[in-house]
Amino acid sequence: MMKKQYLVLLPLLLQACESPPVRREEILAEHPHWDAEKVELIRQGYLVEGMSKEQVKAAWGHYCYSCPGTTKGSWGESWEYETQVVFFDQEGKLLRWVKK
Repeated sequence: MMKKQYLVLLPLLLQACESPPVRREEILAEHPHWDAEKVELIRQGYLVEGMSKEQVKAAWGHYCYSCPGTTKGSWGESWEYETQVVFFDQEGKLLRWVKK
């Protein structure tokens, strides 16, 4: 039972409020080829491993360009948001995100 409660709360903690719903819909309209499951997650402001950078921007908005957690290297790239840092592999696919 405790595990189920944790799984229900986890998505709430991973939500960001960087991108207003109107902007999300604009971005989604530009990408009709995205699969329905990811589109619904984006609409709710959630991330899922394997998302593209554009999908992360659609879900969470623009990252902090000048923050120390926003870096790029041979390993990939990281973007810093207000409460989270997201990490992408060399191909631009979302690997993970961690709380700051």
